[in-house]
Amino acid sequence: MAYMIVLGALFFLALKGFCGKKIALHTRHTGDAFLFNFLRIAICLIIGLILVLVAGDGRFLAVDGGMLAICALSGLANAGFLITWLLAIQRNTMVTVDVSLTVGSLLPAVLCAILFAEAISWQKMIGFVLILLATAILAGYNKSVAKKSGLGGWILLILAAVSDGFIGFSQQLYNRYCAAGGGHEYPQSVYHFYTYVFASIVLLIGFLAYTLSHRRNGEQSTTHEKWTARYFLRHPLPLIMTMAICLFVANYLQTTATGTFGMPSQVMYPMIKGGCLITVNVTACLFFGEKITPRSVLGSLVALGGIVVMNVL
Repeated sequence: MAYMIVLGALFFLALKGFCGKKIALHTRHTGDAFLFNFLRIAICLIIGLILVLVAGDGRFLAVDGGMLAICALSGLANAGFLITWLLAIQRNTMVTVDVSLTVGSLLPAVLCAILFAEAISWQKMIGFVLILLATAILAGYNKSVAKKSGLGGWILLILAAVSDGFIGFSQQLYNRYCAAGGGHEYPQSVYHFYTYVFASIVLLIGFLAYTLSHRRNGEQSTTHEKWTARYFLRHPLPLIMTMAICLFVANYLQTTATGTFGMPSQVMYPMIKGGCLITVNVTACLFFGEKITPRSVLGSLVALGGIVVMNVL
């Protein structure tokens, strides 16, 4: 049953990725990236609050400064990831973005080694080298398919990977100091809720700052770029809502697989990441014209090998 639940999570993650790429096609400038992601996080915030109340965790909403600081870091990292991912996927292939993000998977281990003297195993180092090799393999593939990537596209990939790494590090801090067995034992629903609160604040400030700066500079959108409410309601908004729902369902299913059914995280994580590499290749080929080539398959397989070495061996 646990494996069926993981397959369900993969389906919703694939749908989320599809919607994300479609949203990127509707994104005209950085201001749109801030606005779209703010709306997405606002939806997650509402759902998160409902879950807190339904689970009876409202009494834990009065958090201490330590929990608030961890949630603030998580919110900032999530906001940074959402922005850089959306902009990166405009200029890079879906496969390259998905593999490059795994580079950030070592960041939590490095930070924990520096701050908490946790040793980094040789398996993680070998896995990280394999992931870097996979990224290098896909560099040529990305150049042949995404012609406008350039230096800016790779900088966005790096920023997205670093942001994703800090999301994982924030989770490590929460598990160490604020989860069950830690300090005050705040439930995960509260952690996610405050993460969405801080992420929405960062995204809203970013959107307002971008809008005000461009108005001050006297920049105006051309007529064909101006959106109508009808266009927004028919195109970006349904995709944004679908992404938010898919994210929640996928996270819930993964938590159920490891919690209720006892699947080890060392097994589930490679299954999720490996499955995503497959679904990203298929989705990119079927819907966005990104051909499956021997190079893209090799890069994905090498990355999958790195993930397995880091989490299973």
